[in-house]
Amino acid sequence: MSPTPAKTPAKPRPQKRILESYTIKGSDGVINPGDAVLMKAPDSSKRPYVARVEEIEATGPRGSNVRVKVRWYYRPEESMGGRRPFHGSKEVFLSDHQDVQSADTIECKCNVYSFKEYTKLDAVNAEDYFCRFEYKSITGSFMPDRIAVFCKCEMPYNPDDLMIQCDDCSDWFHPACIGKTIKEAKKLENFSCESCAAENEKKVESPHESTGQSDEKKKWKHMNHKTQEPYQNDMALVPKLDKVDKKWSRNDGEGEGAIILDEISISSCM
Repeated sequence: MSPTPAKTPAKPRPQKRILESYTIKGSDGVINPGDAVLMKAPDSSKRPYVARVEEIEATGPRGSNVRVKVRWYYRPEESMGGRRPFHGSKEVFLSDHQDVQSADTIECKCNVYSFKEYTKLDAVNAEDYFCRFEYKSITGSFMPDRIAVFCKCEMPYNPDDLMIQCDDCSDWFHPACIGKTIKEAKKLENFSCESCAAENEKKVESPHESTGQSDEKKKWKHMNHKTQEPYQNDMALVPKLDKVDKKWSRNDGEGEGAIILDEISISSCM
């Protein structure tokens, strides 16, 4: 009989300690679970990744090895559908993709605002982003799956774009969609959309009847203007990449103005 080989003693697992906060190396910035951060990309030529810190843990001697459990934000171009005209330049999607990374890869804290909060900022800084969708990284689907659409082009709202409101129906329009440049649109004191202008021509108004909203009710929308966002006048399902070459369609069964996901033309959104 051969002698029984000696058993190698199992190495003790390093104890993990959950931290309430972590000070970013090389700075005085302190992060906590729930904070948004920018993390270094493996390729230094690429922009840093945006992530939300879910948990901070320390292992090793004196807790020297600090790691963070994160939930990634995807930029539109990183999603299956890619970037669309209605995506803002600072828009990100909160994904279900989670990961554990070394805390050393954290560059700095950043701000990820809700869509409404973002539209009310006086100024947008380099570290400011906004999120209005959650993104399923496996299926490429979004939550919510409906979003308000505006203008005759029936596109969701991009907070980077200026829009002008009709004095009569209160709908919002892109200057280009009404045949105006941005400079020309900003000079307009009154505006009626094509449909309302045609309707107004048919009306015979009395001299004492008001023909439009007062100046203080005139609303402009631009990301650097602290004003209210356009109201939701229509709801459209968020388009998916695999639905192509089909026409826009309205579905009375889904509510007034609802647009069916299966019948959205991706080419109409590009």
